[in-house]
Amino acid sequence: MESEDVPQAHEIEKKCFTDAWSPNLLYKELENGLAYYVVVMDGETMAGYLGVWFIMDDTQIMSIAVEPSYQGQGIGNLMMEHLHEVSEQKDIFTMSLEVRVSNYKAINLYEKFGFEIITTRKQYYQDNKEDAYIMYKYLR
Repeated sequence: MESEDVPQAHEIEKKCFTDAWSPNLLYKELENGLAYYVVVMDGETMAGYLGVWFIMDDTQIMSIAVEPSYQGQGIGNLMMEHLHEVSEQKDIFTMSLEVRVSNYKAINLYEKFGFEIITTRKQYYQDNKEDAYIMYKYLR
């Protein structure tokens, strides 16, 4: 992801999440040395993006979002496959994430890629006090 991609990424955020990241936060992520962001483009239109932090031997998924009009076309799968390859190249041991317990589409995607629910963080999300599942995948 480049700085010129932030406005489209923010629009996708607003469509996909009730607690969307601000453009300023997305710009700061691009300056974060731990962060890795990729986008999937359809011509000039962003179809989706993925952001992670590589922290020691863990790939922590910070955000993955697909423009609603592109959902169901395998873009989430494509990004997860790419992330798995990059994580293996970096000799990462685990992949981790937090996800709203009500986000069934995301949970299904993560489980398809071998993630397991490890625990629940009660009232994790500030906007509505929803619980979050903590999910892990062991790569080796």
